[in-house]
Amino acid sequence: MTDENRTTHAKHFDRVHSAQLQSQTLQDIWRNAYGDEYPAEVNPSAFYSRPTLQQLVSGLRIGPGQTIVDLGCGNGGAILWVAQELGAKVIGIDLSPGGVAAGTEQANALGLGDTARFQEGDMTATGLPSASCDGALCLDVLCFVPDKSAAIREAARILRPGARFGFTTWEQEGYSERLKAAQLTDHGPALAEAGFEVELYEEPANWRRQQKAVLEGLLASERKLADELDPPNVDRFMGLASGMLNDMPLRRYVSVLARRR
Repeated sequence: MTDENRTTHAKHFDRVHSAQLQSQTLQDIWRNAYGDEYPAEVNPSAFYSRPTLQQLVSGLRIGPGQTIVDLGCGNGGAILWVAQELGAKVIGIDLSPGGVAAGTEQANALGLGDTARFQEGDMTATGLPSASCDGALCLDVLCFVPDKSAAIREAARILRPGARFGFTTWEQEGYSERLKAAQLTDHGPALAEAGFEVELYEEPANWRRQQKAVLEGLLASERKLADELDPPNVDRFMGLASGMLNDMPLRRYVSVLARRR
């Protein structure tokens, strides 16, 4: 990722993470769209459901004291939930200084300062030691990475042999102007080239209905959002909603679990 792309994405995610934490309307939109499948405990600024998150985390087969890294951790909600549920040591890596700060603050508030750490970083070059992690997650972030093969190779590098990488992302043909990155129609070849064996590769149930409901909810709530967020953030969410609705027929959403050989 170029320095320009890195800065652009960092600023974008800073604003998104901040908005998600301060806007009750955004949380209500997601909760209404997902119903009982909304992972309220992690307060996600993403589109995965609770069953999808639980399936991936269970599939990582992480135990107490082992180390799991979240590549593109956002505000840290998902990886801190993992720390509490599994007693694991966790590392959150994100381009967004705001996300890293929010994760660190939340970890301290939960009494997890000794087992959780957050750091700024690029998921194609994390700076973590080779073979230092027992599992890795990447939730709704890989689509933004220009060189997805490099990101997958980095995940393989930092994982111990036999460890697993779980991720959610969208697949489509060509270059996405909205995401400013080339897209893949199939992540399988890149996983195989990096030394992974695929154990799960599926479209989560109800993903189209749930994501469509979120996007339509955003468009219908423009006035409410304007009472909670600054105008650039409102415009950003309106653009996100209209763009993703237009792209939906061309894309699919996948949940993937792969084991490092």
